[in-house]
Amino acid sequence: MKKFFSIVFLLLVCMLFLSNQEASAYINPGSGSYIFQTVIGGILSIIYFVKKIFVSLFGLFKSKKESEKNESDE
Repeated sequence: MKKFFSIVFLLLVCMLFLSNQEASAYINPGSGSYIFQTVIGGILSIIYFVKKIFVSLFGLFKSKKESEKNESDE
């Protein structure tokens, strides 16, 4: 009985992959622009995040004399 179900399952899977149906997929222009905006926003947020990390790391290594000098200039 177990072998029968295995054969039926195998036949169903073969029929699924061998059937020839067209995909009716459509992406409207609004969806395309939304995807473009999210990709650009993601790239810009990663760049901003990396910039903030570098600025904070360089701030740790900055000498106190330079920071005091910059504060007195402002």
